[in-house]
Amino acid sequence: MQFRFVLLLTGESFGFACGVARPRVGVVLLTAAVACGLAAAGSAKEDAPAVTDFTMAEVLSIQTGDIIDALAPARGARIEPGAPPTVRLPVYFEFDSDRLQPDAVVLLERVGAALSAEELAAFRFSVEGHTDSVGPAEYNDGLSQRRAVAVERFLANSGVPAERLEAVGRGEFDPVALNDSSTGRRRNRRVELINLGAQP
Repeated sequence: MQFRFVLLLTGESFGFACGVARPRVGVVLLTAAVACGLAAAGSAKEDAPAVTDFTMAEVLSIQTGDIIDALAPARGARIEPGAPPTVRLPVYFEFDSDRLQPDAVVLLERVGAALSAEELAAFRFSVEGHTDSVGPAEYNDGLSQRRAVAVERFLANSGVPAERLEAVGRGEFDPVALNDSSTGRRRNRRVELINLGAQP
């Protein structure tokens, strides 16, 4: 946490898939995944240890293996109810719509492959839609639910059994960034996948 704060104060910029661009002497070069976590510092919500945040990543840079790694518990480990493996994804829709943008379709095809992989095939997942704070809160609740259902439907049509998926709309009330900039609002318009544990 302290290291993240220092990095923000030094003004380091984040480049490709949240990697650090031109780090100054003495600054550690970070992998994309770590940099994404650092970029989230100063956001509206503190990340839990089991959260992998790809909301600053280029959509098409996120691969099936990245999603598996983020959502699969370590071999033999139990999923802690308070800290389930969670991935935040930049799944974007047409404006004021639940229609997926083309890059989101490609990303969700990779998500479907990940959820069908051996490492994740035994688990159930919550598919959570989130919005920014533009517009009435009640409207955003409904929009986030429609978007979560659209993702759930897409994954089911991709071969993930529907009984393993649960769509939930969270509206604007669980931001990961401040809504006072276009970047923050874009990060808040996201989809989260949460590993709910093994199927009963």
